Amino acid sequence: MEPDSQHIAFLEMLHRCDSTIFKVCLMFTDRDPENVKDMYQDIVCSLWESWPSFRGQSKESTWVYRVAFNTAVSQVRHRSLSPMFTRLDDVTYNNLAEESQSSLVERLYELIDRLAPDEKTILLLYLDGIPAREMGLTLGITEAAVNHRIERIKKRLRTLNNS
Repeated sequence: MEPDSQHIAFLEMLHRCDSTIFKVCLMFTDRDPENVKDMYQDIVCSLWESWPSFRGQSKESTWVYRVAFNTAVSQVRHRSLSPMFTRLDDVTYNNLAEESQSSLVERLYELIDRLAPDEKTILLLYLDGIPAREMGLTLGITEAAVNHRIERIKKRLRTLNNS
């Protein structure tokens, strides 16, 4: 059976946004490969279920972030998946972008594990270079609130890093 154009468009979107989905999985799991795979699958299912309602009124990446974060936060709440302070394993490293091979990035993930889910969300968007205005649209808050939270998160990360 040939896939229809809707299915093909979804698979193309998934390919473009794969690293974003994977980063969300890393942020909201203990990075155990099985837990990452489970969350990834849940996010993809949520994206597929929501795909017919995506009308392109926001950027595709904004929509993917929103669905991925909502799915991840819901999973953490319902399954009590508390992120653990763990080192990234070789399999996880191989899936990350080249810049994530450094020990600094590993340390950043360790610090991020200690943040609340809403702080993780903002930080991930910030690290991906998403403008504050788009973050606000994704999260349903004002651009000023986003900027304030980013400053608060940076301060918290500095404090955590020094402790």
